[in-house]
Amino acid sequence: MSSGSRALRRLTLFSAILASLAATAYAGVSLLTAERLTRATNHPHRIDPAQLGAGARPWSARTEDGLTLRGWYLPTKERRHLIILVHGMWSSWVEMAALGCDLHAGGYDVLLFDLRGHGQSDPTRLTMGRRERGDIRAVMGWAEREGFDRDRIGWLGYSMGASTVLLEAAQNPDIRVAVMDSPYGDLPDILGSQLSKHSRLPAWFNPGILAAARWVYGVRTDDLIPIRAARSWGGRPLLLIHGEADSIVPLRQAYQLAGAAGATCLTTTLPGVEHVGAYESDPEGYLSLIETFFASHLRP
Repeated sequence: MSSGSRALRRLTLFSAILASLAATAYAGVSLLTAERLTRATNHPHRIDPAQLGAGARPWSARTEDGLTLRGWYLPTKERRHLIILVHGMWSSWVEMAALGCDLHAGGYDVLLFDLRGHGQSDPTRLTMGRRERGDIRAVMGWAEREGFDRDRIGWLGYSMGASTVLLEAAQNPDIRVAVMDSPYGDLPDILGSQLSKHSRLPAWFNPGILAAARWVYGVRTDDLIPIRAARSWGGRPLLLIHGEADSIVPLRQAYQLAGAAGATCLTTTLPGVEHVGAYESDPEGYLSLIETFFASHLRP
């Protein structure tokens, strides 16, 4: 064998080893990042539940797959209407506590709870709306056992929470009236621009992260597209709120959602407002908007 052939073989072997190491490193980084981005975010709440009011009661419900959800129920004497607040990704009921207290002061029964893998509910992998749909069903089951008629239950979701309600509502007509604040309409589209910001890795890692999330951790995202689900909304009252300065979910997705939901969807866009920032930017205006909506569409 000539020296040239031996050199070529060594170069080929070195290239193969280098490629193997690079592939292993890529897979390893993708796997670790997928694990980090989908792991549970359980933590103690930095709020005294007593701030919710003297009548606030600890709440829990069991999901179909055996998880316990936890939160707080704010009852009224009349028990006419129940508003269920559903928080967003990597958050908890605490982000909606002030709004919940305002609604309770306005005469509504209010449920504040943590989705699976969040706050003080049981820890489990986050699935960005897929398995969280089971939490919506568990809450609905509890509400029915408490004697709340479906036409007297209003849903109010933030971000992923809003999208989860919409995904469930596409196959669950028991969800009759809803307010959705900053929902994502097309998760694959959003991940194309947002995943690198959360992973802090170049975009060419995205396919590896998504593949690891799906095949290793069971978190599939390619079909989480509420815009499609909205086509099954079927004439139910829906209020869609979206900030025009939203840096996470583009405004165009709000318009696409509204178009898919149909004529019964009332859309409110707010100049200069960030993702789920509408209540904080104008609490009185926000409260007036949603209370008017619920008063108009929940059965007396």
